[in-house]
Amino acid sequence: MTRLINKKHLAVIGAAVLLGLQGCVPLVFVGGAAVGVLVGTDPRPAETMKGDLDLGGKISATIIDTWKDQAHVNVNTFNSNILLTGEVPDEAARARVQQIAQSQTGVRHVYNETVVAPLSSTTDRLNDTQLTTRVKASIIGQGGDTSGFHLMVVTERKVVYLMGIAKPDVANQSAQAASLVSGVEQVVKLVEFQPQGPADRAN
Repeated sequence: MTRLINKKHLAVIGAAVLLGLQGCVPLVFVGGAAVGVLVGTDPRPAETMKGDLDLGGKISATIIDTWKDQAHVNVNTFNSNILLTGEVPDEAARARVQQIAQSQTGVRHVYNETVVAPLSSTTDRLNDTQLTTRVKASIIGQGGDTSGFHLMVVTERKVVYLMGIAKPDVANQSAQAASLVSGVEQVVKLVEFQPQGPADRAN
């Protein structure tokens, strides 16, 4: 389901799902250094957001207990969809983090974007944090009214991931805005399309 989008080729991806969502509390789960930064509002119920936090916490704790400081894996969760990013020591570890996430009750989908590579440096992680801030500003600048956005921005190794709920045109516009930020090498959309429902009425 994951497709990479570079600055020359933007494409639409996502899953069309109908979800009854309300509320407005941002969801951010810290699994290391890359954290999801919310753009706009979060119209989901508080119990849904708490469920995501609990789910992400369980996965992250298991990964940390398993590899200690030999792996750097960030866990971001939105609507029980799991995004894993960061570095692992080998392919066996990469498969294992996928299994750990997938084995949790309630998980809908796991996007395993971890790579087999040396651990990223502090400088790399700070750069990703700065890119996230700039991408958020770019999306807001392009879109104007933030009430129409229900997206989480995660940046890892100069790759920007967009998670959340948005209409196709909003998702496309946000991806385009992210791709224009200097330093961003790729944009990956993991967005659920919701053409009708309570979230629309909140816009």
